[in-house]
Amino acid sequence: MTNISFIYDNPTQVTADLLIAYVSEAGIFGVNDTAIAQAASDLKVETSAGTRTLLPSCGSAARQIALIGTELSEMAKRRSTSFDDGLELAGTGRHRHYAAIGVRGAKAKKVVLAGNYQTFDEVVAAGVGAILGNYEFKKYGNSEVNSLAELVILAPADLDEDLAQLRISVLAESMIQVMDLVNRAPNDLYPETFANYAKEEAEKLGITAEVWDFDRLVAENCGGIVAVGQGSTHKPYLVKLSYTPENAENQISFVGKGITFDSGGLSLKPSDSMETMKCDMAGAATVLAATLAAAKLGLSVGVSTYLALAENLPSSTAQRPSDVLLMRNGLSVETTNTDAEGRLVMADALALAAETDTDAIVDVATLTGAQMVGLGVRTAGVMGTEEVRDVLVASANEVGEAMWPAPLPSYLRETLRSPVADLKNSGIRWGGMLTAGIFLQEFVADKPWAHVDIAGPAYNDGSAWGANASGATGMGVLTLVEWLETLV
Repeated sequence: MTNISFIYDNPTQVTADLLIAYVSEAGIFGVNDTAIAQAASDLKVETSAGTRTLLPSCGSAARQIALIGTELSEMAKRRSTSFDDGLELAGTGRHRHYAAIGVRGAKAKKVVLAGNYQTFDEVVAAGVGAILGNYEFKKYGNSEVNSLAELVILAPADLDEDLAQLRISVLAESMIQVMDLVNRAPNDLYPETFANYAKEEAEKLGITAEVWDFDRLVAENCGGIVAVGQGSTHKPYLVKLSYTPENAENQISFVGKGITFDSGGLSLKPSDSMETMKCDMAGAATVLAATLAAAKLGLSVGVSTYLALAENLPSSTAQRPSDVLLMRNGLSVETTNTDAEGRLVMADALALAAETDTDAIVDVATLTGAQMVGLGVRTAGVMGTEEVRDVLVASANEVGEAMWPAPLPSYLRETLRSPVADLKNSGIRWGGMLTAGIFLQEFVADKPWAHVDIAGPAYNDGSAWGANASGATGMGVLTLVEWLETLV
């Protein structure tokens, strides 16, 4: 647990391992120190966005100083949209990235953040970023975890310190919770252990948890979840969490894809495409963490969350291409591709949510490779009814998570037509992300709804960038919490 405190002047006088400040062509922001400015000038410090230059103490009380460049590229300056999937974000996202860049690899126990923070949200974003920048997944290792013990932030004078401390701690903890879950090995995190973890964490916060095992799923006609999970010795589960504050002004539903490992089933993936498929439960981890965060923050909105958990493996009991499944809402689905399994488990969970009096449904899933083809590995696609989709994207822009609104063209529904069932689970190659969204739309009845495909941004299989470590990123939690707060 990181101890978080605030100061309002003279950050160079705080004894610390690391002092982080911003730099641009106009000079250094956050600190007013001649020696530091002279050192930066002598070294011709790089000022482009996201660069880091380390300096010695320069007479400050900090052991080391990190100057983070903030200068926007000419292309960024010309853009009329606030959207960006890199480090040149408008809003608060850049502060999260810059603080993480400053902290990463520094092995600092005490850090002072002296960026040019003008608002409460910027302070919170920087605090979250510093904690994320220190993240390393160590569950299976024996090396010592270098924890950030103390974080001191230079803040505007009117800061609500208690609320800022709470939000930094909860948001960072929630993202790290997702990262820890996604980074766990699939022989450690499988449907039953995930379900038990979710139940235990929920009940600690007074959230009601209901767990359906394989027999209950069969009895409840959840044919999609049953079919996907029947090929594994680790049978599927569905977890429903109910956060019901007394003063709730709205009632919403989250649905998360929880494929704890995806081999593709009998439509087997190439081996190199399986290497990161432990991350295929990131959607379920994201909505779980967002629900727990709502409770920790005491948000006055009711949240019902459905985690559809299964392991997609080939075996003599696995579903076959050409099997016909009967789904929770009564629709029949012909499985033409067992590697299009995520939409099958999501369909049953969406149907369950649609049976309630929910005001809106948001589902999150690492659903399609087509998302990465269309939008790259850092940008999520958001589809659904405009009133939910557009507010969700606006929330993403506010917190600096890259999401882009996408259409659901009606003509693509024809590509899901089956000669033996109401629809099939896979369409044509072109527009695959959109076709998956159209499939899910069949299961939300008339409820306002949005589908978020995080296939690319949920997992970073390259080196760390910005606030994103190598491996799981925790992407989506901040957006969901921000969206919940628009409903309060």
